[in-house]
Amino acid sequence: MIGLIVTGHGNFATGITSSLRLIVGEIFDYEAVDFLPEDSIEMLTEKLKNAAARLEGCSSILVLTDLAGGSPYNVASKLRMERKDTMEVIAGINLAALIEAGMGRESAADAKELVQTVQETAKEQVIRFLTDEEQAAAAAAKPAKKAAVRRANPDGPKGTIVHARVDERLIHGQVAMVWTNTVGASRIVVVNDDVLKDDMALAGLKMAKPAGVKLSIMTVKRAVQRLKENSYPGDRIFVITKNISDMAELIRQGVGIEKVNVGNVAKREGSRNIKKSVNLTDKDIADIHEMIDSGHAVTAQMIPNESDQSILNYLQ
Repeated sequence: MIGLIVTGHGNFATGITSSLRLIVGEIFDYEAVDFLPEDSIEMLTEKLKNAAARLEGCSSILVLTDLAGGSPYNVASKLRMERKDTMEVIAGINLAALIEAGMGRESAADAKELVQTVQETAKEQVIRFLTDEEQAAAAAAKPAKKAAVRRANPDGPKGTIVHARVDERLIHGQVAMVWTNTVGASRIVVVNDDVLKDDMALAGLKMAKPAGVKLSIMTVKRAVQRLKENSYPGDRIFVITKNISDMAELIRQGVGIEKVNVGNVAKREGSRNIKKSVNLTDKDIADIHEMIDSGHAVTAQMIPNESDQSILNYLQ
């Protein structure tokens, strides 16, 4: 395993670590080192050396710092010179880069390979929000490009639904940075009738979409048609609905979903809490039983490292 050390000015390290754990859960072989106002360079050096010593069982270590040229970066760079090929140092990280480091190290050969993907992720996540009008103006300023015509392809390579999730928030940090990477999705399909009527919500979904992943937003009726006619041949499709009712309807209409993950359902009138972030009404529970009775597994799992046991265990 590649060990991770996060360090920065003030409480940067422990602060961003708190956000990381909120999104991905507990993380191992990981150290957060704050550079506090009362710390000297010698004290910071000692902290980082001790953190590295606690990761001695790791094959290599990646140190992620806040500012290039800052004391945490400079001290980490000196340690890297001592350790040579067993340590890498990167500056200017953001939360997305840290999530990539935490998840990507399982497939990376060493810290040298991991640092490349972390750098790319950090850059991709620096995005300016543009209104629809501003996006249209920017698009008009670019050379015209022939639009691709999307057609059903029932005989082509089949698109595969790799994950189906009910999440009130649709695309957010856990979905964009964790689940999409975990299931290897190449396309997210958001299914909800109301979101198409909300320009702000549409703009937010487009901004939240992970770089390199395609996005389709459509009504339940349109989703049934598109998914059943193989409109996304070759794609690994991540289906997200805002509520349990929409997911149940997709299954009733014959969309090829084998397993449903209930991630986040907000509290509403008549609902009861069955686990953290999941609140169900009697109608929700009836829809869940219908899906299970028709042969579809239904779990209640916020993040991938939580247990994927049946949601029925929480309904008892």
